[in-house]
Amino acid sequence: MVSQMRVWRPLLVGWLLVGAGCELREVTVPDGERVIVVQAVMRPDLVDQFVVVEESFTGTVDPGRFEIGDVPTEGGPRTPVVDATVAVRNLDFTTAQCGDTVVFSDRPQSPGRFRLRGVYWSPPSCPPMRPGDRLALSVTTSDGQVVEGEARVPGLSGAELQVAGGTQMFGTGDTTMFNRDEDTLRLRVRAVSGRLVQFEVRRLVEGEDETRTLVLVDSTAFSLPGSSLDIFTRNDGDDVFRAGRHYLLTAALTDTNYFDFARSSNNEFTGRGFINHLRGGIGVFGSLAATTTTLSVVGNRDDAREGTYHLAGQVQGIQIDVDFDVFLARSVERSDASGFLSGGWIRRCDCGPEGARAWVSRDIDGRSIDGSFAGDSLVAVVNDLDAATTRYVLRGVRTPDAPFVVAVADSTGLGSNVIGTVIATQRR
Repeated sequence: MVSQMRVWRPLLVGWLLVGAGCELREVTVPDGERVIVVQAVMRPDLVDQFVVVEESFTGTVDPGRFEIGDVPTEGGPRTPVVDATVAVRNLDFTTAQCGDTVVFSDRPQSPGRFRLRGVYWSPPSCPPMRPGDRLALSVTTSDGQVVEGEARVPGLSGAELQVAGGTQMFGTGDTTMFNRDEDTLRLRVRAVSGRLVQFEVRRLVEGEDETRTLVLVDSTAFSLPGSSLDIFTRNDGDDVFRAGRHYLLTAALTDTNYFDFARSSNNEFTGRGFINHLRGGIGVFGSLAATTTTLSVVGNRDDAREGTYHLAGQVQGIQIDVDFDVFLARSVERSDASGFLSGGWIRRCDCGPEGARAWVSRDIDGRSIDGSFAGDSLVAVVNDLDAATTRYVLRGVRTPDAPFVVAVADSTGLGSNVIGTVIATQRR
């Protein structure tokens, strides 16, 4: 989703220095007029399209609105425009399913989509989009304001990832192993038409994804060393890739409108600098085509605490038999750790007699979990895939070259109930 955009009209209450005598007088610039702001990026790789319609900030303080503070980047717009008529038409292609003009609704039709004020959704798989097709947007507010724009669908025929001499095509569903200490990612898109390539790295967490870094390049190829830092995540920067984690790589080819939107900015004092292609409003109506692939990141083991820990024992009558491949983070002072958990694990479900709660075994394969070391004291957290509120905490004090005890606690809710122990044996 395109991040929400800040739109400014100059609002200045200040003091002007007049003459050598430093005489000051107060000058107030009138509030600006409201402007319709539209943000939409049409993507042929997605089933659902959406358009965000809102109003600009003007500097007024209205008890019915909250216009002070940062523009939110999640959820709905802060000043939404409701009851608008939003439509997108493919000027070069129509289908019987979508018709000539696709009308968007503030009530999404697809399951899992939430209704948000100011966000308008398309019917599933509409409008039709082919490489090179021209799309026309029309937004009409309830008071008669009209915003229009056109975009052209880029042509992306594929993308490839090269790691350690091997090549992996995007979109196959396969996972590539990547050593953060030795390898460099080399990404290339095969473009038929388009203007900008956007590479995005997200960490896959419990079926969701967490943004890590975003790179925009005016080229069809890009290289990213495994040692790269994302300087925006922490004061001293953090690894783009941490060993012991899975990542989703997205390669996107965009049109000119999106390119201008991404490379221009809005000066908060003058309101200048933003490249706008809309008529009757401000914002972006663009298009991009994207494809994805996944990485499993490993690394060289340079710390004695790194390695594979075999955990075995019984917890709540269930046999635990897992391997935990542990890697330390490199770019943070504290000893953060991540690793892959594989083997026979435990879960709690409502699957006992008459739906009673019961403990059962489950197999997991390369599940990425996080933890930390304080000296030789290890803490790691395993979130349950079947119940988002359930998590297990592993705690133990590592004994070099000898097995040691690890307690397994059920930390659901506010408590932390030890439900059993296992024996951990470290293998380098």
